[in-house]
Amino acid sequence: MNKNSIMKNFELKNLGVQEMNKTEMTKVNGGLLGISINLNPLLTQVGTTLSNTFAFISAQLTLISTALKNL
Repeated sequence: MNKNSIMKNFELKNLGVQEMNKTEMTKVNGGLLGISINLNPLLTQVGTTLSNTFAFISAQLTLISTALKNL
C-alpha cells in the first residue's frame, strides 16, 4: 500500500466507513437499502411499445408512399 492509499483508508475509517466482504456486497442491492427492483417487466413493456410504434410508423409511411405514387 502506498502512502495515499493508507491516508484514504484512515480518513474513511474516521468518517465511520466500514469495509464490506464479498458476501456483504452481494446482499447490498445498489445501495437501495434492501429494496429489490426488477426492471425486466418494465423493459419488456418498453420494448413491446417501441416495436409496435415503429411497426405503426412503417405502415403509415408505406400507405403515404403508395398514395403519393398513385397521384
